[in-house]
Amino acid sequence: MKLYAQHGHGDGKKTAEGLAKKYIDGVILSPKDIPESKLKSTIKQFRTDSRKAEILFDPQFYACLAAVDPASNLGNLGEEDAYAYFQPRRRSQLLSERQLCQDLDATLQFQSELAVSALIAPNILIPRSFDSAEAAISMDFIRNARKRYTKLGDARPMFATLAIARETLLDKEELLRFLNDLTILEDRPDGFYVLVGVNSTEARSEIYHADVIAGWMFINHVLKLNGYRIINGYSDILTPFLGSAGAEAGATGWWSNLRAFSMDRFAPPAGGGRLPIERYLSCGLMNRITFDELGRLRDEVPAILNGLGTDKLYPEESSQPQRNQEVLQSWDAIRQLNTQLVQGGMDSALRKCLGALDKAQKIYGDAEASLPRPFDPKSNDQHVEALQEGLRLFSGLAELDLG
Repeated sequence: MKLYAQHGHGDGKKTAEGLAKKYIDGVILSPKDIPESKLKSTIKQFRTDSRKAEILFDPQFYACLAAVDPASNLGNLGEEDAYAYFQPRRRSQLLSERQLCQDLDATLQFQSELAVSALIAPNILIPRSFDSAEAAISMDFIRNARKRYTKLGDARPMFATLAIARETLLDKEELLRFLNDLTILEDRPDGFYVLVGVNSTEARSEIYHADVIAGWMFINHVLKLNGYRIINGYSDILTPFLGSAGAEAGATGWWSNLRAFSMDRFAPPAGGGRLPIERYLSCGLMNRITFDELGRLRDEVPAILNGLGTDKLYPEESSQPQRNQEVLQSWDAIRQLNTQLVQGGMDSALRKCLGALDKAQKIYGDAEASLPRPFDPKSNDQHVEALQEGLRLFSGLAELDLG
């Protein structure tokens, strides 16, 4: 199970250090956050940091519908004479197969000139339902991707983007029909780059919802069974759970909008705010807690510590890390969870995941008894029950008996 850096604003040396120290296997680049003039040199530098690094480029074409709004926040995608494959599009334009194929050609041609490990075909987001015009457009992008790619004569793997809002996963009958259409494609991509969108990256309940977890895992399971490779963007702590269902890789970054996918990234700026408090990702809790919670608990409940080298980034006297090193600890912890949980067959891996969640409940109980006040809302155990129920719902969809 591989882990990639989900690239974004404020990288500095984070990705380079993550690659050099082998916390991550590669990076998914964000054109919104890299000027086109620096893109090739950035890729070259990452390859210098790690010869084996897998470099991918998310074309972020799904922002084309938002780009119609002149106030949208497109970053470098909106710069004049940059990333020419990206143009504002209205839904009516993409109902034209001719226009859709032109956009496929331009996006794939652009990536073919980059030193990337594989190409990612463009697509739009399915915002509400698989029974919608957006879903039909998305399927047309997927159906045409291989044919357009073949004309390039490129030998690298090609992944089709499958970007869906969390709401689409709530109707299981629609999900089954859509997945069935993907399994009978004649011109097949090598795999899928799967994104599950939320309305707000700050709302834990949007991702930690049993039906969303089960549906996302089921997508990975069905596609894997049908011979596809699956890379999940913005998967963060769900990465090992998706790996247990068949995923090849997951990805996460250093800000909340790089840990969960949302079209809010392209919305008009809402003004400044305070920097988030530094957190520690505990494998035992399967969650991030604030550094001061870590400071109060590390001696009383040592099971919250991972016992990894990156624990040293949180010094015992204060437990507060340098901000630019927080993501290194996150990557190291998720890598450890992948190693511990994604092993053996799917049944075995799923049982390991359930066992880890049972352990998390116990550690939370010990921790809550030792804290003078309740956990911060993002630190508490609300995700545990959602993950447990999501795994059980998934096992039902996949017709597995986990006991």
